[in-house]
Amino acid sequence: MLENYSTLQFIVRGKMFKGFCMRIQDDFHETYAVVLDGYHSFCVWMDNKSSKWCASKNAAIDPDALDEIISRISLPA
Repeated sequence: MLENYSTLQFIVRGKMFKGFCMRIQDDFHETYAVVLDGYHSFCVWMDNKSSKWCASKNAAIDPDALDEIISRISLPA
């Protein structure tokens, strides 16, 4: 899993995404704040009950880009 902070830069469907994600304190989930240029910030977290990654409702981003972010967060450190 991601430690505390990571820069993000990747291309999905020909569009460049740049920004960063950082782990935030949450007593219930493994949670990360995501900040991307040109987008509102949002959170992603691991739901321990379903073992699935979730994203906040205001994550108005291409689902493939969201999948890329989650794959980078969930890689072993």
